[in-house]
Order: sequence, then structure tokens, then C-alpha cells
Amino acid sequence: MFRKIIASIILSSVILSVCGCSGNTAQTSTTTAAVTTEATTTAPVTTAATTTTIDPEEALKAEKAEKMQEQYEEQREKYQKRYEKLTENMEIPMISIITLDNEEVLSKEEYVTSIVEVLNCDEEFELSEAAGVRVRGNSTAEGNEKPYRIKFDKKQNMLGLHDGKEYKNWVLLKSNWNLVMDYMGFTLADVILEDRYYSSDCTFVNVYINGKFKGIYLLCEQNQIADDRVDVYEPKESETQTEIGYLVEIDHYAKDGDEYYFNVDYLGAELTDISGKTNTFVDADYTIKNDTYSDEQRDFIARYINGAFKILYEAAENNNPMMFDEDYNVVSAEGVYETAEEAAAAAIDLESLAFLLIRDELIHDYDVGEGSFYMAVDFSESSTMERLTFTAPWDFNWAYNDSPNRNFFACTFQPEIGESDRSNPWYIVAMKAEWFSEIVKTKWAELYETDALKNAVKDVRAAAEELRTDLGDEEWKIDSANQVCDFVERRIRWLQKQWGEEAEENKE
Repeated sequence: MFRKIIASIILSSVILSVCGCSGNTAQTSTTTAAVTTEATTTAPVTTAATTTTIDPEEALKAEKAEKMQEQYEEQREKYQKRYEKLTENMEIPMISIITLDNEEVLSKEEYVTSIVEVLNCDEEFELSEAAGVRVRGNSTAEGNEKPYRIKFDKKQNMLGLHDGKEYKNWVLLKSNWNLVMDYMGFTLADVILEDRYYSSDCTFVNVYINGKFKGIYLLCEQNQIADDRVDVYEPKESETQTEIGYLVEIDHYAKDGDEYYFNVDYLGAELTDISGKTNTFVDADYTIKNDTYSDEQRDFIARYINGAFKILYEAAENNNPMMFDEDYNVVSAEGVYETAEEAAAAAIDLESLAFLLIRDELIHDYDVGEGSFYMAVDFSESSTMERLTFTAPWDFNWAYNDSPNRNFFACTFQPEIGESDRSNPWYIVAMKAEWFSEIVKTKWAELYETDALKNAVKDVRAAAEELRTDLGDEEWKIDSANQVCDFVERRIRWLQKQWGEEAEENKE
């Protein structure tokens, strides 16, 4: 259970010892190293003189990691006894985070040196590994119950999520009083997107930091470029070409972060949505979520996203086929594609947009056009995502609002919240086209006729009920979870009237 986390620390320590480095001081040294093994008694081997420069930040990280391991070894017996007592009446797994010198995890920028343990689970999923932990999120990070990001020193799987795939980055989302808002969002996404588009796997866990109970959290994945997450080509630092993969997010907080962002003006277009409301689109900031290494890369993806929206707008609103030329300028597609739909489908994965629209209509998310709306595309030679693809649904704590029994939401202009217009132009424009709404209705019929959505809600109810023992005197949260489930069930019934056979019969 308490497996030592020593290999990487030993390596770092050897490098530090050999190079004469400690703390924040970077030194350059000519060295002679003696190499011995248990299997040999030969004389020491002298290496040729080498010059090695140690990054001060890496040296400090290694020093902290070694100190963290020593602290953990000293306190391991105490923690073990405490864990045994804590897990006696605990049904779900436990994640314990032990930080260096018991430092609180409060920063959104700096990772706190830690050891992360996974307990109270099947033996194959038990874990004890070195990691950094920091606060994540925006509005949710401001409260007392903070979400966290875990970054392991080496790739790990957590509790068998995502078919046992290993990644460095994982996320702990606070369940709060509503308990299942995020869990419902991910469960519905999993059913709707199937295996065609990435959505985070997740499971409930009890979280302790330095022995202090933080509450029931949702362990899930980090939205990032990675194999079997958002699977596009991620460039190395030396690669400055534009033919790479990009992961992009509509981001209300873009100006507050360190990542590169750009603006999409949505053509400043005015149009009437499917509910009959006329409005003008408000521009939005988009953040590039993966590393880029040249201005050309950043300018290219900004121009590409603006161009993709123009192609969709012209196809859906004006029945005008347009396309990218070889330099990714938007030009007429007359004579290349027979219809506007074909032209739009050549640039955009329309099904990915339709599938996410269904999910967002089901949960009635107020954040649908201002944040956590992801898209990706890959221009590399190995690309499997050559069209703009909408993926990686995230952040549902502004969902399940208003009445579930009236009005479209995600695909119509939203009421302003404060000074923010949170309408989603991609959905609003696409739903103006009959050919796009048919994609939505076809997928809806499949989901409804197989009871996939109803069964998903049943699964969420069951998952909430399984938390009863762990909730203790907060058992009332199960009632809040059931309210979320009730909302989605009523929303299913309302959407069936709009998209199902009954709606088509009423049209006739």
C-alpha cells in the first residue's frame, strides 16, 4: 500500500551530487564518477570529463521531493493507523494528499510538493506516488471548498478510470451541495458521445489533505491533448510550424490566464434564432489550451477558427457553400461541393456539434457560450481530426437552471447575466439549417428509443444513493441529487415533444 516513491528521487539526487548543486544554485562541473553494482567487485570506472548544467527549478524540485519522501517515511505509521480508522465506515475510495511541511494547497499557479495516496479500493488500484497539487478553476476556486489539479511526477492511472490509461494530470471537482451536477453532465456525455468523441471518465471519492477531511469530490480527467483524451498532435518546443494539433476553449477568463488567447467576432452577425428572437452576436475570447511556440501558430489557429465559423454561418444562414483554400482563406465552394451542407461538413465535424448540443439542451447550462466549450483540430501528417471537432465537455455547475418544461436554451439567444451574453453562436447558427437539425433529431431518436438517456439518469440516482453512508449528517444532499435527476427526466420529456415523432406529426 505504501510503496516507496524513490526511483526518480534517487536519480535527481545522484545528478545533484555529481554536479555539486543544491537549492537554487545552478553550477557547471567537470566530474569523475565511480560506478559499482552488487554483482561486481571490479575497480571503479572513471568517466570522461563532462559538463552538465542543472536547471535551478529542477534542482529545487528534486530537493523538495527528497524532503517530502523523508517526511512521509517518518509519518507513515501515523497516517496508516489514521487511514485504517477512517475507512472503517467508508464505502467509496479515499484520496489522501500529504503535502511537504503540511503546506496548505491555496495557489492556482504553484504546485505544492505532495504524495498522493489512493486507498479503500481494490488492491490493484491502491496508489502512493509523488505529485504536485494546486487549486484549479475560476469561480469555483474562490470558495472554501476548492477544486484541485493533481500532476504526478510520472504517469499513473487512478481507480481504473478511462480503461486503465495512465496520465500525469487528474482533477478533483468538489461535489458541493448539489452532489451530482458534474457527474450527471459526464454521464450524459458518455452516453451521447459514445466512444466517438472524448469525454472525461469520473468517480466519487473522499478527499483528505494532511489528514483533514475536505469532502466528497469527483475524480475526473484533465481536458488536455493526450493519447485517448483529445488525441491531436502536440508540438515539441523546437517545432514552430502551423501543421500541429490545437485544443481551443471559449474562455470567459482568457485575459486572466497565462495561455495565449484570441478573439472571435462571429462576423458581428445579426440573425433570428429558431425561437424567433433576433439579436446580434457578441464577440468572445478563445484560449489555446496546448503549448504553442511561434506567433505563426497562434495567428493561424485564430484565423482558422474565425474562418470555420464563417463557413458554418454562410451555409446555415445563407445556404452559401464556402470552404478553405490551400492557404486556409475562406473562399467560395461553388463547383467543389454541391450543397452548403457538404461544404460545412468538409470543414466541421457536424455530428460532434450536434451531439454536444443535445447534451447542453438536456442540462440547460447557463455557461454554454462563455466558458468550458472546447474544440480541436489537427493539421499534422498523422492527423485523425482533420476537421474542427467539438469535444471534451466540461463544467456543469451553472446547469439545470430555469424550467425544464419550456424553451430551447443552448441553441437560442440566452438572457444576459450581468454584463455577459452567454449565447453560443455555433449552436444558434447551426440549428437554423434544416440539415443540421436532422442530425440532431436522428441522434435524439436513437437515444430515446433505446432508453439510453433514461437509463443514464437511473445510474446517476443509484450513484448518489451509494454515497449515503459516506455523507453522514449531509445525507440531505441525496435529495438535491434527486432534484437534478428529476430536472433531466422532465427535460427529456419536453425535448421528445420537440424532436420526436410526435413533433413531426404535429408539423404535418
